[in-house]
Amino acid sequence: MKRMKAIRCHGFGGQHQFESAVEVPSPGAGEVLVRVDASGICAADRAMWDASGPWQLSFPFTPGHEFTGTVVALGEGAAARHGLAVGDRAIAELNITYGNDFFRQRGLYHLSDSMDVLGATLDGGWAEYMIYPADAVIHKVPDSVSNRAACYTEPLANAIHGVQRADIGFEDVVVVAGAGPIGMGMIQAARLKTPRKLILINPGKAKRDLALTLGADLAFHPDDPELRSTLDRLTGGRGADVFLEASGRGSAFLQGLDLIRKAGRMVVFGVYKEAVPFDLNILGEFKELDLRGGHLAPFTYATALDLMARGLIDGEACVTHAYPLEEFEAAITRTPAPDEVQIKVIFEPHGKESS
Repeated sequence: MKRMKAIRCHGFGGQHQFESAVEVPSPGAGEVLVRVDASGICAADRAMWDASGPWQLSFPFTPGHEFTGTVVALGEGAAARHGLAVGDRAIAELNITYGNDFFRQRGLYHLSDSMDVLGATLDGGWAEYMIYPADAVIHKVPDSVSNRAACYTEPLANAIHGVQRADIGFEDVVVVAGAGPIGMGMIQAARLKTPRKLILINPGKAKRDLALTLGADLAFHPDDPELRSTLDRLTGGRGADVFLEASGRGSAFLQGLDLIRKAGRMVVFGVYKEAVPFDLNILGEFKELDLRGGHLAPFTYATALDLMARGLIDGEACVTHAYPLEEFEAAITRTPAPDEVQIKVIFEPHGKESS
């Protein structure tokens, strides 16, 4: 019986363990066994680590919902079902949905009432090997996309969904708040919509500088008075046409309500650890805002891979640090220096040579 290394979560609040003798799963009918080449650490994973998330899950499980792998075995019927062969590199979407409920009937499979999640209710990618379920939506990784860039597909696909929700037009002045993995993806994806001006708001200067190389026209600290004066100059005092909130900070959401123009479009994609009180009159009485939520990445994984394959989005630039599984605690708790860029931290379960 083959064994592997894996990180197992036995409970929230620092109850993760590195285990070196976990049984390598065997693929059942329609399933795909992959050798995990890279697997990312998400803010949700850190919320599991510090017990600040809102989820109720069964333990133990292997975390990791951002991953890419090489096919090593196929269950009965899996090759035809997924269009895969041994040796292919492939990514599975994290949400595995079932049935034919109201949401799936309308193409909203990411909101289905019946769902499993890789890295939460099913074992994920913080391991040397993992199973892609028979009902998973699986995408081949183009040859021109490295393993590190491929590992960025899930947050990038989220970012693209958020940009699509914003309905960006040619004349729009667009503001993105937050320069994490999704915010940096939004900057690159929004640039492809060719807005009139694209502005990043983020506290750290190093990330602001990187965003300027990835497509932002301007970048400001949230407290910089030039932010307001620049928006006024660009818009005749109206305010931003579109505001994309990707930081998960309540202060950024409130700033967005202040900076956006009347009848503007605001997309909220951050995950918030605390309630954010605000004056509801801003939405209706004062500004008639179009406030939209954003969740997961329906129909955008393939787009993310294609844009990276064509060189239109730089996925590798957003993967800044890599660790072996044995150093999981250092990876999860890593805090960047003030002048350092930290965007996506990943595991490479088989070492750097797998990238």
